[in-house]
Amino acid sequence: MKKFLIILVLAVFGNISSVHAQFWKKLGKRAAEAAKETVTQKVENKTAEKTGNVMDTILSSDKKIKKLGKHKRRKNKAKKSSKSNDNNGNSSENTVNSNKDFVAGTKIIYSDTFKNDAIGDFPITWNTNSSGQVVTFGNDNTRWLQLDLGQYTPDGITEIPKNCTFEFDLSVSNNFDWYSDGIWVNIIEVKDKRKDFTKWTRFGWGANGVRLRLKPKNFNYVGETSITTYLNSEKIIENSKNTKQFTIKNNTVHVSLWRQKTRLRVYLNSEKVWDIPRAFGTVNYNAITFNTAGKEAEHFFVSNLRLAVAGKDMRHPLLETGRFETNEILFDVNKATIKPSSFKILDDLGKVLQDNPEVNIKIIGHTDSDGTAASNLILSKKRAQAIKEYLSDNFPIAGKRMLVIGKGESEPITSNTTAAGKAKNRRVEFIKI
Repeated sequence: MKKFLIILVLAVFGNISSVHAQFWKKLGKRAAEAAKETVTQKVENKTAEKTGNVMDTILSSDKKIKKLGKHKRRKNKAKKSSKSNDNNGNSSENTVNSNKDFVAGTKIIYSDTFKNDAIGDFPITWNTNSSGQVVTFGNDNTRWLQLDLGQYTPDGITEIPKNCTFEFDLSVSNNFDWYSDGIWVNIIEVKDKRKDFTKWTRFGWGANGVRLRLKPKNFNYVGETSITTYLNSEKIIENSKNTKQFTIKNNTVHVSLWRQKTRLRVYLNSEKVWDIPRAFGTVNYNAITFNTAGKEAEHFFVSNLRLAVAGKDMRHPLLETGRFETNEILFDVNKATIKPSSFKILDDLGKVLQDNPEVNIKIIGHTDSDGTAASNLILSKKRAQAIKEYLSDNFPIAGKRMLVIGKGESEPITSNTTAAGKAKNRRVEFIKI
């Protein structure tokens, strides 16, 4: 029995030892796993910490970039962006600055809306070697002159002032084909208005003129425009380019031509497509003609024609030649009070100086010979001073940029014996310094 008990005790203790051994084995394994988990967790925490720091840096930088981009957008909100490709073919963004600068003349010397012409008739105030008729489109009451194949000219235009704008609406029938050659607008010199306008055809021209061609359908199915100038029958300038402003899809366009002495600017809708500084010569441009070339079933239509005297070009004489002179700034008699009618020309000058802060000028006042030389000298300087004050009061132009000088009656440009001569002598010079 003792032996049995001893064996039993040994068995129990043996089992206990085995259980303990298994327990400690399991405990060691669990401790190892726990240690491994701890190390892993620490690594993960450290990685997360570093990742968090990196992300914070990225997000912080991104916020700065976004903030900077927002600032730039705000700063450049008036700028137009366009896409371009670098040498590797990657797309980049360039900023293009432009200015829609067309200013229509205000003194109208010719206009025609065809309201006094019967529908179906050719207007009595026009001349042609072809045919045409006044028409309307659908329920729209706007009247258009339909142009067939040939040459056309409005009798009412007898001069093209050195500073003027000519505007009209232009449309084309939907069946226009790219084999056709479009419409020409010709600003020309004629000796005999009854017949000279017929010289300006698709393949012919007179001695002196500037030609704008518009073709609504080109080979790549966009529109085309070209410019050609002639002096003494010699072709001086010729060039062409595509346009999306006048196409078969966009088949109606507002055309604006702006002459400023020798310069011609051309706008289709509000887009400037030509700016030719030496388009006009020193000849008497006194007529505008239209001529078409295409198929008989195709038609161009013109409406709302308007020729008006425009203000002098303020920017280019001052900025390009360094000098601008005018007698269109008017004052009360024997006073330095500027007349309100002169504010526009001064505002134009103010914008020039505002946009070009590096430009400083002399303002030189001149008078006619009425009154004494001494009083005219004082008056001329007061008037120059009044102009300076107007510019500095209405524009961010520092007074130190403008030097005031009065020359009175000492430098006339013509005789003071007539009213017209005196008006020319009462003038102001602006000279870049």
